[in-house]
Amino acid sequence: MAELVAKVYSQALFEVGLEKNSLDLYLEELKAVTAACREYPDFYEILKSPKIKTDEKKRVVNEVFGENHSEEINNLIKIILDKRRIKDLFNIAKEFEDLIYEHKGIVKATAYTIKPLTTDEHLALKEKLQHLTQKEIELTNQIDVNLLGGVMIKLGDKVIDGTLRGKLNRLQNSLKEIIV
Repeated sequence: MAELVAKVYSQALFEVGLEKNSLDLYLEELKAVTAACREYPDFYEILKSPKIKTDEKKRVVNEVFGENHSEEINNLIKIILDKRRIKDLFNIAKEFEDLIYEHKGIVKATAYTIKPLTTDEHLALKEKLQHLTQKEIELTNQIDVNLLGGVMIKLGDKVIDGTLRGKLNRLQNSLKEIIV
């Protein structure tokens, strides 16, 4: 249900943003709102609290974000407060970002490595993935100390396992098939 709610609100915001040519602005503002909720959990708890009246929550939101954010983002927050859907804010923001990336033909990819990629490695991997997908890639690097070596890439909903552990597992499975 929460996923459907996030899709509905993000799609509505996307259509307005597309019409007003403000997709990037809305995304930036929505990221600022979610960052504030993460950084100040007490603020987020106020917004979620059923003990605080919706009008009071809206007043707080207006004071915090009013002049710094577009009317559309402020209205979105007020609507999800009215509908008691503030807990879906993070999912709405993620869905909205996904819609923008899809619209722009950008694919998010994460490279998991045991140590940070050098600038040259990062660029080479990004170019290889762009060639593979024929799309623009936004590549991030995350350190995973549990890897033995190599790289595991999460590309959209696909996983490319080039880790040493993955290669050893594939070798082990091949040997099992030969022995049996």
